[in-house]
Amino acid sequence: MKKLTKGFTLVELLVVIGILGILMGALFPAISSAMLSANTTAMSMRGRNLFVGITQANTEREAQGLTSVWPHQTETDGKSDDTDDIAGTAYGTATEYFKKLFDLDHYGKDDWSPYVSGVDIGVLSGSGVPAFTGTLTKNNVGWTIASGITDEMEDIVPVLVSRNADVQSFPTSAGTHDMSTQKDSIELGKEYAAPFGNKACVIIHKGGAAAVVKSRYAKLYLIYNKQSFTIPQGVTMKYLVP
Repeated sequence: MKKLTKGFTLVELLVVIGILGILMGALFPAISSAMLSANTTAMSMRGRNLFVGITQANTEREAQGLTSVWPHQTETDGKSDDTDDIAGTAYGTATEYFKKLFDLDHYGKDDWSPYVSGVDIGVLSGSGVPAFTGTLTKNNVGWTIASGITDEMEDIVPVLVSRNADVQSFPTSAGTHDMSTQKDSIELGKEYAAPFGNKACVIIHKGGAAAVVKSRYAKLYLIYNKQSFTIPQGVTMKYLVP
């Protein structure tokens, strides 16, 4: 005779499902935290690569008597009357600037000549921000970038900020700004859910330091490390969102 094999009863299956649910509930915070950490670390590396590419381009141009490739608000700021040069163009958005920086009008052609060498355009996206696939739109740009950056400014000034951070309260007027008492919070995830939503943001400072700022610490005085900085008179500074 064949021996009958008894299967699970409905009650037993429900018990197993319940146990699995409890385990998943216990593990989910740890998994979410690990994923956030991995994504912010990857975004920090992309931001650093973009920053290094820009600073290397500035070094190359300085030797030729040209001004920096940081975006400008006016042609006078860029000190160039050549509208074909990146310093001779005023930018209203980060997307416009990155199109010029990566020479996307000639992308994939023989005469393609980006201002940043050895930097893949993938540094603009990732962590939920869709990659560039031929036409750069604001949806493909994960960064807000500071315009009007000068050599005289302190290294603590944020120059690249992940786009999910609201930068409206970042100081941009000429003069000295004491940030040690500025405890206003920076809103995260207000306009863009990606990257990171309201959980964290990534900031690259003028000195090259990369910082992952969790929502709990997204306050001006902490972002600026309780330091003061000066925007020179006559400089037009603005944060260009995608």
